[in-house]
Amino acid sequence: MIIKIKDYDGKPRIFSFAKSERVKDYLLEKELNTGLLSNRSIIIYPENITLNLSEEETQRFSLCADYDVFQVDSRGNAYKYFNNASLDNAILVTNRCNSNCVMCPTAESIRRNGENYYGDELIRIAKYFPNDVCHITITGGEPFLIGKSIFDLLSFLKDNLPNTSYLLLTNGRIFSNKEYLNLFKQTCPHALKLGVPIHGYNSETHDSITQAKGSFIQTFNGLLNLLSIGAKIELRIVVSRLNADFITDIAKLITDNFLGIECVKFIGLEMTGNAAKNKNRVWISYPDAFRASKKAIDLLIGAGIDVGLYNFPLCAVDKMYRSLCEKSISDYKIRYTERCEKCCQKDACGGMFAGTVRLSKDDIIPLGKYKYD
Repeated sequence: MIIKIKDYDGKPRIFSFAKSERVKDYLLEKELNTGLLSNRSIIIYPENITLNLSEEETQRFSLCADYDVFQVDSRGNAYKYFNNASLDNAILVTNRCNSNCVMCPTAESIRRNGENYYGDELIRIAKYFPNDVCHITITGGEPFLIGKSIFDLLSFLKDNLPNTSYLLLTNGRIFSNKEYLNLFKQTCPHALKLGVPIHGYNSETHDSITQAKGSFIQTFNGLLNLLSIGAKIELRIVVSRLNADFITDIAKLITDNFLGIECVKFIGLEMTGNAAKNKNRVWISYPDAFRASKKAIDLLIGAGIDVGLYNFPLCAVDKMYRSLCEKSISDYKIRYTERCEKCCQKDACGGMFAGTVRLSKDDIIPLGKYKYD
């Protein structure tokens, strides 16, 4: 979430948000910069600087919660880095990536030219996170592209937020490097799980999707190295037209080599960025994506591996498999169609991406006691 403050003095700032004097005083006792919403302004303490807000800016800040964390850049863009009302907050390390996946929801220009946030910068933000935060996702791009400074962040989280669970999203390639593997082992918080995608069952099928030669071998060896140190791993299979014909082969690769992993998530497409650009090559409907994955799901479950379905609306999945569906789409991206309003299981369904709903609307079939007219 970004709120643009038009009348801004140009000084970059981080602050915890407060809507009352009581919360403001508590945050100041913690020696945290604090932004108190007061009428049509935010007063920054301890600087005692008043930022005047427009009516629209005031309304948007009024919807925020106490203890939210903002970083404001020199242009007055206030980025919400922590949402106290959410159970799943994220630390964005970088937009850059050393793969260029054909179906990635991020545009290639962003991945090549995006901004990096290094360990000390990220620690300054993380210091504002409450001690009782439930979960944090560490994400990119590829987080390890900022180099060894990421271990400063991991070490800080390990020491200061030890009761928080973490999901670190990475393509896993860096863990083919034993030096990085050992540094990760030393600094990794106890309750951290790695989310690693695998797109094919060999170099040819995987690398043609990542568009990065050698990425399969690096990911394969990285996963074996991670398992050797007891790392918690969630493998992710993004189902597209590119790999729909060999999803079962990917599952066989997993059961033959990676039985120590915690789970496998099958991911439905988000049609933005590269995915939208390559729509004719990658798009597969959610019902077709499930059907392509069904044998693989059975194979993995039969091998004792937990399975989940991300981004799949319930009606795209056979009844016996709907319990595997998880609400995985960020709140602000979720969309439903008019047909969804006639479904008695809408509240249990995670919906579809805003960038994908237009492609999926004809596949929606309301479930339960209602019949589609």
